[in-house]
Amino acid sequence: MPFCQKCGTEIPAEGAFCPKCGHQAAVSPAAVERGRARGEKHEKSEKSEKSEKQEKGEKEEKSGDKTGPLVGGLILVWLGVSFYLVQIHYFDWSNWWPYFIIGIGIILIMQAVVRYSSSGFKGAALGSLIGGAVLLIIGLAGMVGMRDWWPFVLIGIGVAVLVGGVTARMRTPKPDVARS
Repeated sequence: MPFCQKCGTEIPAEGAFCPKCGHQAAVSPAAVERGRARGEKHEKSEKSEKSEKQEKGEKEEKSGDKTGPLVGGLILVWLGVSFYLVQIHYFDWSNWWPYFIIGIGIILIMQAVVRYSSSGFKGAALGSLIGGAVLLIIGLAGMVGMRDWWPFVLIGIGVAVLVGGVTARMRTPKPDVARS
């Protein structure tokens, strides 16, 4: 290890300054070369990290689902339109909710179509499609006067989803975990 030329304190091999007085250490050619190599490695790792982050960001931008604000806006527009239809007596308040539910169902089905046409969102498309279909069925049942049976439809669909989830989980092979 080198020693400080000013105070005589021992300086670590990779140190550029004295830890006691702060005087610049005499640098050997080998130390300069080691520092350059470390600097180049550091620059390379920073560049590779930046490029990886950029690539990841580009992938996220390309694959990101951008239908959320669209669906939210469409629901608000449909809410306003349905309120207006009540005000002009196209239908009355007692029949408002089935029309509103049908509209939300249609919006969710449209979202499913958009998600399905975008690569990478097949599962999310299925969820929107099922949700939209359920709301559509409930709204139509309310329109035709079958308001008493739609809760049973929801219960039936919920049970089907639960059974499907449990059976899919049972079919999925579990990884072998070695016990130590």
